[in-house]
Amino acid sequence: MKDNPQIIAILRGITPDEVVPHIACLLENGINRVEITTNSPEWEASLHRVRQHFGADIQLGVGTVTSGDHLRRSVAAGADFILTPNLNPQLITQAKEQGLFVCAGVFTPGEIFTAVDSGADVVKIFPACALPRNYPQLIKGPLSQPVSFSAVGGVEIDNAAEFLHYYDSVGLGSALYKPGQRVADTAARCERLRQHRQ
Repeated sequence: MKDNPQIIAILRGITPDEVVPHIACLLENGINRVEITTNSPEWEASLHRVRQHFGADIQLGVGTVTSGDHLRRSVAAGADFILTPNLNPQLITQAKEQGLFVCAGVFTPGEIFTAVDSGADVVKIFPACALPRNYPQLIKGPLSQPVSFSAVGGVEIDNAAEFLHYYDSVGLGSALYKPGQRVADTAARCERLRQHRQ
């Protein structure tokens, strides 16, 4: 199945023992961008397992990165990109110096401009459900350079297509994966997502 770069699977709470079969399922369904959050059990071990098992077939990100320590550990564990829940210009700069792709958490127009000026590759609007769907279109005009917008927070299987009408990507968390769920449930949710996006 063709990869779908518009979908980022947020695997919050996943364990090292679960991570390989769930990501294999996501890949089978065309989802190759995955975020494992720093508040997941043994998140570094999960990253190592994913990188060893899937290599370059997966775009591997670390979410809920809030400190320089998180950043260093993400690099050591083989991350391709990081995602922050909030705006931290210093962290953006440090991540870019490490060669990482950065998705910075923002909400207000001022935060968006600061993130772009700091070098963020993507601005992650969070929580996206609290704003009008066309929010990116209202902001893009005054920006001095192109930037990708990602919607996170309140994105569900049945409304992802609505967000993608205005956003470049969406992050799907509990709508796609909940801690402890079976791989069969992940597969079923992927199929529902495919049907809703047709």
